[in-house]
Amino acid sequence: MVLSAILAALLFISALVSWLAEFFGSLKIPCLLVGTFLAIIAAVVYGVTLKSYFRQIGDQLRVVYSVSRIVRSWIDWASALFGTPDEKGDDN
Repeated sequence: MVLSAILAALLFISALVSWLAEFFGSLKIPCLLVGTFLAIIAAVVYGVTLKSYFRQIGDQLRVVYSVSRIVRSWIDWASALFGTPDEKGDDN
C-alpha cells in the first residue's frame, strides 16, 4: 500500500509538471514551481514534527529540573541536620 501511494504521488507530480510544461511552454518554470511548492510543504511538515519533538524535550527537562530541585532540598536538609566540617569550624 505504501509503495502504491508513493508511486501514485510520483505519477501525479510528473503529470502536473508535464501539464504545466505545456501551459508555460518550458520545463524549467513548472519544475521550479512544483519544487518550491513541495519544499514549502516539506518545511511545514518538518516544522510541525519538530515542534512536538521540542515540546516533549521541554517536558522532560521540566521533570529533570523538578527532580533535581527535590534532591537538592534533601541534600540541604541533610547538610543542615548533620552539618559539615566547614560549617562547624572543625576543619583545622
